[in-house]
Amino acid sequence: MRKYLLSTSALASAALLSSVAIADVTVTGEAEFDYSAKDHNIAVHDGAIMSNVQEVHINFTNKTDSGLTISATNQFNTQSGNSDDVSFSVSGGFGKLVFGSTEGAADSYAMNPLGLLAEEDGGILNDGTAGSSDTTASISTSTGSGEANGTSKVSYHLPAIGGLTAGVSMDTLATESGSDDATTFGANYALTAGGAAVTLGYATTTYEVDGAADKDTTSMGIKVVHGNISVAAADGSYTAADEDRSTQSAAISYNMGNGLTVGFGTVQSEDDLDAGEEYTANHYEASYSVASGLTAVVNVSDFDYKVATSTHENGSTGVNLNGTTTSLTLKAAF
Repeated sequence: MRKYLLSTSALASAALLSSVAIADVTVTGEAEFDYSAKDHNIAVHDGAIMSNVQEVHINFTNKTDSGLTISATNQFNTQSGNSDDVSFSVSGGFGKLVFGSTEGAADSYAMNPLGLLAEEDGGILNDGTAGSSDTTASISTSTGSGEANGTSKVSYHLPAIGGLTAGVSMDTLATESGSDDATTFGANYALTAGGAAVTLGYATTTYEVDGAADKDTTSMGIKVVHGNISVAAADGSYTAADEDRSTQSAAISYNMGNGLTVGFGTVQSEDDLDAGEEYTANHYEASYSVASGLTAVVNVSDFDYKVATSTHENGSTGVNLNGTTTSLTLKAAF
């Protein structure tokens, strides 16, 4: 009788397993160690600093009998214990639906030229006085999408139509009251011209603010890849209560072969509502592939920030800021 019960239990377990989808699982990771020397016109920001980040990525993928692909992404920072990207998606002939804390449509399609670089530093934009350590200048340091990361959202991405890809996202910013919903949209169009791969990008983000002006960000740009050379340029804008910023950026990257890539990026931003407020930064970079999965990056970034003549965006004293950051970063992928 005991043998019979064991046999039937084994058969039941096998039947149960056969009815449950078995997903493909991949586990990867990355580690990064950085040494930065900062030369800043504010003494409290002068000096050198070391930092490290490690992440574990666990991904699941399952294909259903009906042809749908269901995937789940789990990215964790093992140093801080925080999650970086926790989401799942359902894709098929209709396109792709994504749910969870991950990048939305604006981040997916925005054209940010500084993405051609690996380790640019935008500078420390506060004057270091007591009480202002968290008061960072309200100026744009890139032509990114302006989309909030780490909040739960739902996104829909259209299936590719020729060279056109596009998507839209909705985000409630995880609050229960007030009118603070967010909507983002992005699109790319890819084509070939003169032997070069050309991508045009557009993204827009709107955050509703209860009792105040909405926060609107737009970004449009172009990226051209021809052989070992990649070039990108973009124009962005940001409007909100007491904010009307315009930002331009450009970058170039050249793969010199033998594992060595060099790059340069520049960005300039100003706020038309705060007279005299301007930000400029230049980034110089060289990366070298030491071995498979191991890369060394040397970056030099300099910035100059001029505060508004009427209001002090970076703290209490209203001093202009400038500085240079020189960094060596080791990146390992597993």
